[in-house]
Amino acid sequence: MAREFLARSVSDTLGRRIVDETLAPGQVMTLDELEEEFGVSRSVAREAVKLLESVQLVHSRRRVGIQVREADQWDAMAPRVIEWHLAGSRRFQELRWISELRRGVEPSAAGLAASRADDQQRAQLFAAVDAMADAAAGRDLRGFLRHDVDFHRTILEASGNPLIASHQQVIDAVLAGRTRLLAFMPSSAVIDLHRRVARAIADRDPGAAERWMRAVLAEAQGAMGA
Repeated sequence: MAREFLARSVSDTLGRRIVDETLAPGQVMTLDELEEEFGVSRSVAREAVKLLESVQLVHSRRRVGIQVREADQWDAMAPRVIEWHLAGSRRFQELRWISELRRGVEPSAAGLAASRADDQQRAQLFAAVDAMADAAAGRDLRGFLRHDVDFHRTILEASGNPLIASHQQVIDAVLAGRTRLLAFMPSSAVIDLHRRVARAIADRDPGAAERWMRAVLAEAQGAMGA
């Protein structure tokens, strides 16, 4: 467990450097350098490199070292890559990209959910909104995040389209980033927009579901300055 924690910590530091281009594409590191800088064992350094390789930020080459890859080769949808962007100097660029992606995906998901959601999923949406309202009243941002994630996940799943549902981790990452990194306090207006989406889905009204989801995303974009 300690080794895994250390490896993740090292990879987080290096990941942030790479996405900020403090470590530029083509730059080479060695395991010896990582051991010395971070004061970790060879096995921890190797594990950290494997974590970076898993999201395509680096690749290891024999007799060359650990080389930083070009940005267009990274796994841009990986939650950790998103988190590194959100924690770095290019935060608002990443937020803009994610806002653009969400505008392309979530209104369609809501429209499809209005036609395809089952009774349990409809009930889950209302339960999530009620829980968001309770968390906001108690100024419980972590609780609000948890139920906000449940709300958006349920809509993606209720779309009945596995390609749309596969965006869950991206949505999770940006909602978590908004809560953790930005000054944010949910308002009654935000919660009401979510409730209107849930009501449109319950009423089997795809047009209204898409319209209210676009309103949710417009509010989020404005709040994040994306």
